[in-house]
Amino acid sequence: MPVAHCVSSTAGTILVADSNFCRLLQRPHAELIGASYRSITVAEDLDKSADMLGSLVDKAAPTRLRKRYWRPDGTTVEVDLLVSRFDAAGHLVSTLSWREDEAPRDTPLRMWKAALRLKHLYSLKMEEFGRELFGDFPGLILLDLYLAEAEGRLALVADVAGSTGLPVDSVQRWLRVLAQRRLVQSSDGTASVQLGHDGLGKIERLLTAALQPVD
Repeated sequence: MPVAHCVSSTAGTILVADSNFCRLLQRPHAELIGASYRSITVAEDLDKSADMLGSLVDKAAPTRLRKRYWRPDGTTVEVDLLVSRFDAAGHLVSTLSWREDEAPRDTPLRMWKAALRLKHLYSLKMEEFGRELFGDFPGLILLDLYLAEAEGRLALVADVAGSTGLPVDSVQRWLRVLAQRRLVQSSDGTASVQLGHDGLGKIERLLTAALQPVD
């Protein structure tokens, strides 16, 4: 199940898009950046796209939406979107998933639930068997950052410490190690932190594997 990401404005202009978003729409990066979502959305889905954008004005929680995009060859692709406000400037971040070759549909909602379950199992293992021997603190921190992004909220270092049960200075030490591995990155001028490109890809591959049935 492929996953793509893009950042847009509340006006619907695409500002940033990753390579998977370009692959999804089968369009070059230069063609998408600066384009309006209206130009690539199937006409019948424009109204619900507009309603979704309107609902984000005073809404902190992410909004889920299923819609169809046009490809240059005239075919369409149906995607599941998880969209949330990114900052006060009105930027929106979207996570898109779609089905290829009849693969199981691992939607952003299922990925989010898988992250919650995995974080719970990490925490339970540490409590049952002892944090000293069975503590996977980097994994717990990365999952917490993934959940913050999926839920459309900033991940402050203090909040990560509270969520993982670690002292703030321990979280900061782990974050420095994770940043050296290009798994996380800090937001300039703030106390917030987020997954880096490599970190996001690795966590999503882990969650996708967790959703696959075992023969």
